[in-house]
Amino acid sequence: MMARVEHTREGRWGGRLTQKPLPERDETIEALAPELRTKLAGIWLSRAAMERRVADSFGVVAQALARRSPDKALVRLAERAVDDEYRHAELSRVVASRFAGRPLPSPALLALVVPEHRGASPELRDTLHVVGQCVLNETTATAFLETCLAHATGGLARHALRELLSDEVDHGRVGWAYLATTSADTRRQLGRWLLPMAYLNLRLWQEESPVAPEHHPALSAHGAPPGEVIHAALVDALETLIVPGLRALEVPVGPLERWIAAGAFTDRPPAELVD
Repeated sequence: MMARVEHTREGRWGGRLTQKPLPERDETIEALAPELRTKLAGIWLSRAAMERRVADSFGVVAQALARRSPDKALVRLAERAVDDEYRHAELSRVVASRFAGRPLPSPALLALVVPEHRGASPELRDTLHVVGQCVLNETTATAFLETCLAHATGGLARHALRELLSDEVDHGRVGWAYLATTSADTRRQLGRWLLPMAYLNLRLWQEESPVAPEHHPALSAHGAPPGEVIHAALVDALETLIVPGLRALEVPVGPLERWIAAGAFTDRPPAELVD
């Protein structure tokens, strides 16, 4: 299977993969033991698969915004985010290949399961899709990348993480900007959906960055810090960024705050979700 290149000249950097070229050589990679290079190649290739799935998710977001938002510039930003995520997938594959020491094929496509949000009206369902992807996932993705960058020392990993981070910040803003234009009634209705969405989002992040009994420092140096460090950063983003932002928009956040105060556990559903 060959590499799957889907980003276009109409995208953010006119068809280029990155704003600035990746470093041609990273001696810290060459110094790694073979088993660590293999491990890191697998981590970055897994990220490539996840980034490609996010492109599909932003296709859903763009369609929702086209139906609900009069702001055409916001719709265009969501459409550009699809191309951004195509680039992210390819960038992650390229980084994985550098660790592997050979060109790796694109990973298999991960199926996107679009939440049904049963019981929500069509308008609210569209809003939930935007909020779930942008306000929740992209804001926590920003915290994830900031944490990876803070621990990384390898030149290639730091360059790639900075490129990814610059886009994710924009992607999160799409959701916040749209949410601010919705009616007070829509924002009130949103409150009851926040806890299950945040719980499932954090659980997926934890599944993708599990806590390992042993974590080699070289993994952190090349963009993959320990799972418990990532989890703490994501919970902090929920508590210090997402909840205050939602509260400022008068979205009810009580159940979400109580879950976070109880430890934001993901090994079982929050009590308020259990009949």
